[in-house]
Amino acid sequence: MKYEIFFGGMMDFVKAKEILEAIEQLNSDSKESIISALNLAEHVETTSMAFYRQEVEKTKGSEMETFFAFMVKEEEMHLAKIVELKKEIESGGEIKEIGFSRNVAPEIHNIPAGKGELTAILYALWREKKAVDFYFGASEKTTGAVKKFFEELTEFEKGHVALLEQYVELMQNTNELIMG
Repeated sequence: MKYEIFFGGMMDFVKAKEILEAIEQLNSDSKESIISALNLAEHVETTSMAFYRQEVEKTKGSEMETFFAFMVKEEEMHLAKIVELKKEIESGGEIKEIGFSRNVAPEIHNIPAGKGELTAILYALWREKKAVDFYFGASEKTTGAVKKFFEELTEFEKGHVALLEQYVELMQNTNELIMG
């Protein structure tokens, strides 16, 4: 699989077609297939984390900095759990349930209404929706603890989508920025 598109000078992005192919090839009876899906998940979380770190720097001193810092922590946790599950599968032992801790999202009251902020929020929203699609599809094709793992990741990403949609609503002039 090839992951190419530049955002902020960084190679990033997994195409929807590649996500669909990974889900189609996923077989709950195949260790290699599950590892392949987890490798893709690792890439998704790593590149998301890098994007959110960039946004932390761009939004220093604003309320959005706290949101993007929160997202970095979320992606770090997801990545650590993906690596943990991958190691369990590779070791060949029994796969146990891997739980996630819940972080509290920051309350944002004032979102700067510039094109840069809107672009970052909409791009983040798009990324999170793609993650929901991927993790939901993976949960449908797996069983047991692996299925539960992907279901939990799906719920996290749905929460991120809802939060980002709320932020789009909070921006005072979203329509003007989008419609020109």
